[in-house]
Order: sequence, then C-alpha cells, then structure tokens
Amino acid sequence: MDEIMNDYLMKIETHLKSMTDSERIDILKEIKSVILELQNNGVSTEQIIERLGNPKELAKVYLGKAISMNSKFSWRKFGAIFALCNSFVGVSGILLLPFISTLSIALMIGGVITPIGGILKFVGQHMGFDIGGITIEMGAFTPSPMYSLPISIVIGVLMFWFGKVLWKLTIKYIQAISQKKKLI
Repeated sequence: MDEIMNDYLMKIETHLKSMTDSERIDILKEIKSVILELQNNGVSTEQIIERLGNPKELAKVYLGKAISMNSKFSWRKFGAIFALCNSFVGVSGILLLPFISTLSIALMIGGVITPIGGILKFVGQHMGFDIGGITIEMGAFTPSPMYSLPISIVIGVLMFWFGKVLWKLTIKYIQAISQKKKLI
C-alpha cells in the first residue's frame, strides 16, 4: 500500500477516535481490505480515493452506524455523539444533537434523584425534623411532606421516561443523518 493510501487511512482513523479500539481497528481493516482489492484489480490510487470519497465523510458514516446500532445509553456513546456533532453534522446537528442528548441525560439523572429527595423528605418528617432544602413547589402550591413522596416518585418516573424518549430520538436523528451516505 502506498503512502497516499496510508495517509488516507490515518485521516479516517483520526475521525474515529471516539470509538473503541476494537471498533476502529475493524473499520480500518475493512477499508484497507477494499483498498487492497481495488489495487489488485488495477484501480489507481486516485480512482480509489475518488470512489471512497472524503475520509471525514466516510468516517462519519461509520461513526453514525456504530452509535445507532444499539439505542442503549453509555457514556462512551454519549462522547461519540459529541464527536459526531463537532466534526460532521451541519448547523441543525450542532445545535440540536448536543441539546437533546444532554437534556436526555439530565432528565434521566433527575428522574433518579427526585424520588430520593422525596424519600429523604418523607423519612425526615417522620423522624421529627424538616429538611428545608428539599421541596416541591408547583407555582404557589407546596405539598405537605406526607405527599412529597408520591409526588416525587411520579415526577421522577415522568422525568426518567422523557429522558429515555429523548435518548431514542437522539439515536434516530443520528441514524437519519448517517443514512445519507452509504458504507463502502
């Protein structure tokens, strides 16, 4: 393989840094295999690069595919989403993708923390002291500590559910933008 093709592969690898080592190596092996096959069939380096396209765009397709293959949340995938939006997507992605992915995480975390606060408020009330920093206020209405537990559980479940919905929308958006290009 010549120096131009090695440089091409290095550029792709640079854009895939947010992926796991094994995923990145597999992708590079696949692309290298295609390059070697084309070279063995007499296709010139320039024609191969033209056929494969811009290394950044090719990496975008693979990154989008890797992110969208499984809709479960992981911190590595969350980092890959930011790498994708910083490197690849247009103006809508630069604004929308970080917003919905970050909001989804915040809502899921809040959905876990809110019932914990309700439990602390409820237990504190039964032990004879009031935890002033933990309150639920809805406009002018502040429920009694007795009702704070069931209300916090309902709010927590709703927040967590909405966070999961936003996470799935994030994955669907990534699938939509990465399907514009095809893998090699």
